[in-house]
Amino acid sequence: MNKAKCVKISLLLTALSLSICIPMFAISVTAKKQVYTRNIPVYINDAVPGCSWAEWSVEPWLKGSGTEEDPYMIKDLVIEVSGFQFAMMIQDSDAYFKIMKCTFSNGGIVGERSAGFILINTQNGVIFKNNFIGNDGAGIAVIGSLHNVIQKNLCSENGVGIYIEWGMFTTIKQNDCKNNFDSGIVIASAHKNVIEKNDCFENANAGIALINVGEPDHSPKDNIIYKNNLENNLLGIYSSDADMNDVLRNTIAENFYGISFGLGSEGNTVYHNNFIDNDNQAIDFQPTANNWHHPYMLEGNFWSDAPFGYDLYPIVEENGWEVMTPIEEEILDPLLPNRLGGDRIVIASETSYIRYGVLQLFSERVEGEAYPPYTVRINGEEVLDSVWLFKEETDYGEPGLMQLYYIKIPPYYLTEVMGLTLGYHEYLVEISWYNSGELQVASFTTGFTLIE
Repeated sequence: MNKAKCVKISLLLTALSLSICIPMFAISVTAKKQVYTRNIPVYINDAVPGCSWAEWSVEPWLKGSGTEEDPYMIKDLVIEVSGFQFAMMIQDSDAYFKIMKCTFSNGGIVGERSAGFILINTQNGVIFKNNFIGNDGAGIAVIGSLHNVIQKNLCSENGVGIYIEWGMFTTIKQNDCKNNFDSGIVIASAHKNVIEKNDCFENANAGIALINVGEPDHSPKDNIIYKNNLENNLLGIYSSDADMNDVLRNTIAENFYGISFGLGSEGNTVYHNNFIDNDNQAIDFQPTANNWHHPYMLEGNFWSDAPFGYDLYPIVEENGWEVMTPIEEEILDPLLPNRLGGDRIVIASETSYIRYGVLQLFSERVEGEAYPPYTVRINGEEVLDSVWLFKEETDYGEPGLMQLYYIKIPPYYLTEVMGLTLGYHEYLVEISWYNSGELQVASFTTGFTLIE
């Protein structure tokens, strides 16, 4: 995929017609469902007279007050325009808002950078269950924005389905991006976004593309591409000058190229993906600069034919990483008996365990916080044995990887080998890791009561 061919949306409009700022009541209403229609764009910007959220609130399709508890809500609005650069734009906004069950179509002027729906320098938005169809440029374009959610939208027959540039902390989740004339989803010089569980089918270029539009120092970084279905595109995933991104648990099937890493793409980690019947499973112009298996789990990807040569730990079955070994099943048992620590009672004559887990949430990963490897020490001695667990949904409501360190202690070892007497004993636990190059250490003392 050529970057020059990829639709780039960077917008700073210098002039806006008053007709798209001042509410014109150019609507029709269907009687049964309260669907509002317009053929004039909507432009919302609190810094521009006549365009603020408050001034637009006279429209029957805009509810709410813009607080976290009562966000602005635009629902059941259909905007089909012709000859305008967008159907709706929200700019320079930090109000809380939700766009839901709307349709934006035919936005864009041929030869202009445009989209059906655009956010610029905006945060706190949720774009949920909308249709973006037949827009020149992109269906959705998010420029220089933070902390927005794009979920369960249909993006079809646009230039690009969803386009993110220069932003951070965008969640792109469960969208249907198909039959677009360029790519399904494009991450352009944007960092720390999570792209998960999207269906990207039959796009003319990539299902998901990571590109640098701000050379030389603005490669997209620290994005997580997780559990997407990428099928029948020219490329399943395309990366041009993108660094330190994680690609995991995707199904990449029947594309001409399954995944392509161009020059300048370094430090990316590709593991636990299914590569199925792509004409060319993988291309990497700097294969030793990327990780084709998880560097600490030592687990790679499933390949429907011969494994890519730089995946040193290929998975032998589709979704084969779900298979637990007997020791993993034992150690991961939430009812694991006879555990030392937490002031529990431990029976000396039975097998006992020490077990501590370190959970890495996706949000911690994209926010640049701690990342494996971790080190666990018990009374100064490093614990070497560990198993890995992928949690689809943790207690924090999001996916994460847990590394579970353990010591399995035979019957009577505590008393006959270590010489512990019956009664209460304490020990020190230390967990260390590096955060942005600085050593971090967390420690605590815990204990157990040993009985016969």
